[in-house]
Order: sequence, then structure tokens, then C-alpha cells
Amino acid sequence: MQRYVGDDTVAVELGCGAGFTRLFLRGARLQLTDVEPRPWVDRVVNALAMPYTDGAVDVLIANNVVHHLASPPLFFAEAARVLRGGGHLLLQECDCSLTTRLAIRLTGHEAYDMTADPFDPAEVCNDPADPWSANCAIPNLLFDDVRHFERSFPLFRVVEQHRSEFFVYFNSGGIVGRAPYVPLPTLALRLLDAVDAVLVGLAPGVFASQRRVVLQRV
Repeated sequence: MQRYVGDDTVAVELGCGAGFTRLFLRGARLQLTDVEPRPWVDRVVNALAMPYTDGAVDVLIANNVVHHLASPPLFFAEAARVLRGGGHLLLQECDCSLTTRLAIRLTGHEAYDMTADPFDPAEVCNDPADPWSANCAIPNLLFDDVRHFERSFPLFRVVEQHRSEFFVYFNSGGIVGRAPYVPLPTLALRLLDAVDAVLVGLAPGVFASQRRVVLQRV
């Protein structure tokens, strides 16, 4: 993320959650936004109707947001509108691998539907009235076929895509901090991260729980 951000970069994070990005992103003029008001949120923003003028933003950040949205096509249209030419949309998303699907079935946390069509502007992919409504298959459906994505959204080019995390993700405690987890020292987390890299590298369709996608505004 840091390499896409400079001292004068105008950056907006959508769905900022607990606001951790401000702790580690250096140099940017960063605005934290969320659909729900929180003490650390700078502005309440609907990702499907952003209150920014055309081309006003250099970098948009969305961490595990897209799979919650009712209309991915509307989101990408809005993102293309507010980003300047050459700007970037930085996405961190879930990956609906075999272990992710098993975890969803076991816990009942969120859901996935591989029959959804996130390219269809008429399709409602999640409940518009519930910001926590989720379809964890949406990132796979959008980005497994990069050429199809770029044909469908010609104002964006996929410049980076990377699948990651297994043990680290499932021991994170979850976004709302309700899932059980084991607190680990930094050294142990680094070791787990290295193990994850090997597992995901060998079998991403089995072990990957996250994917990072960087889109550039054409």
C-alpha cells in the first residue's frame, strides 16, 4: 500500500473499520470514512454514492468492503469518477478458497454464493439496508478472470493481484473482535506468515483467505 502513496497523495479509505490504516500509512493526506459513524471516522460515506468531485482523489482504499456491497458495478463507476487519471484503487478482499468456504459453513459468519453476477448492474448482490450483508464469493467472481474484469470495467487496469493468508487470518479475531483467537508475539506471527506464504503458494485454491488487488484508473 505504501508504495502507491506519497507526501501529497489525497487518499480516502472506504469502510475504515477500526481506523488502523492511519497508524501505519505514512505521508498521505488520508481521510478515514465508513458507512457507520465512529469516533475515529472523519466522514460518513456511502461507497456507492461518494461525496467527492470528479478526479478529486489520488488513492482509494477499500479493505474487505467490496464483498459487502449491493452493487459492485455502481461502486466501480463511482471509484472511476472520483479517482484522477492514473490514480489507484487498493483493494484487500476475502478469497473464497476451500478453507474459507468450510469456515463459513462451520461458523455461519457471512456467506458465499458462486451463482451471483457482480458484473450485472441490475443484480442486487447484498442487502442494501444491511452494511454487514456479505457474499464472500464476489472477489473471486470479479478477479479470477482478469481479462473479463478489464473488459467489463474498461476504466480500470489490474496492475497487481496477490492471494495470501491462512493461519494468520483465521487467528485474527475477526473484524468485530468476536471470534476466538490466540494472542501471539511478533516472532510467532512472522513464522505463521512464512508458513502461510508456502501453503498459499502451493495451493491457493485451498488455503488463501485474502487477496490484494490494485487497480489503476485509466
